[in-house]
Amino acid sequence: MSSLLLASVDRSNVGNDFYRVNVRVHWADTDAAGVVWFGNFLRFFEEAEDELFRALGRTRMELVEDFGILMPRVDASCKFRSPARAEEVLEIGVAVESITERRIAYRFEARERDTRRLVCDGAYRVACVSKKTFKATELPVELRGLFKRMNELVTAQRQDKSERRAGWA
Repeated sequence: MSSLLLASVDRSNVGNDFYRVNVRVHWADTDAAGVVWFGNFLRFFEEAEDELFRALGRTRMELVEDFGILMPRVDASCKFRSPARAEEVLEIGVAVESITERRIAYRFEARERDTRRLVCDGAYRVACVSKKTFKATELPVELRGLFKRMNELVTAQRQDKSERRAGWA
């Protein structure tokens, strides 16, 4: 993440901690070396983002349909830290780094659930575009407002670890 981006962020309306979901690594997620193929981490990150929207009360598809928007990824990064193998359960954390009128920046981490070993971390930014024209447009106020519940959601999840069940785990 650019320090310029972070310097201008008002973090009072976003969560400062990770919402976490479990993802089981399947054989098909691995490469010839028997570890998760790097591109699959971005898919795991998107899965966590989808589950976050669901936990906040609206699915991404509902938002797309209701507001006539799309949310393409405009940049992404992922740093490999240690190997993840088939049958391991990863805990994917998603946090909202910043929200502007037209973009959301997320950060992610993947940890092996039982040992808490950091497997990778990353980030991506999504833009808001009109579904009809694919031109940049403002994030709907309702969508931005969903993230006001982020701290409450993370706190509740810490108290009830069963909330982490999502995806394939």
